[in-house]
Amino acid sequence: MKVVIRGKHVEITESMESYIQEKAKSFIEKFFDDSEEVEIQARLKVEKWNHVAEFTMFYHSYMLRGEVVSSDMYNSVDEAFKNIETQYIKHKDRLTRKGNKVLGLEEIVEPVIDKKEDQLEISRRKRFILKPMNEEEAIMQMELLGHNFYVFQNDETNSIHVAYKRKEGKYGIIETEK
Repeated sequence: MKVVIRGKHVEITESMESYIQEKAKSFIEKFFDDSEEVEIQARLKVEKWNHVAEFTMFYHSYMLRGEVVSSDMYNSVDEAFKNIETQYIKHKDRLTRKGNKVLGLEEIVEPVIDKKEDQLEISRRKRFILKPMNEEEAIMQMELLGHNFYVFQNDETNSIHVAYKRKEGKYGIIETEK
């Protein structure tokens, strides 16, 4: 188990760090055995009076995310872990199915600092390392993350595709051409 804790506009105290370590340890012990590699990245930040806890869990090639905003950091941490636990339980049969190899994305988040008056405001920029997967795997990863769309590299054609959720609950795929 690896737990990485980062803070923005907040001091990570020893008590907060040990609290997160204990929550992560109990979560891992509840759902995984000792031989499984699990990494949890915690990002804590304070924006005005809001305490934001964002947790990303990497398990094999899966990525689960929970983000909660509240007036108390400990409450945000608890709720973010509950979100991850709910996602894991909801998709447990898919996550533990043998022979089902789903490759996820490694996320690199960069804050956008440079802003000029005439430009559109971009508040966040993300870069992903695309790994080949099929459409079913991409849709499952999108559902695991709770997103409405998901960018992936098709494992058969090596082209970039976008899976998205339609209003009626079905899914769509946007294929790119060169």
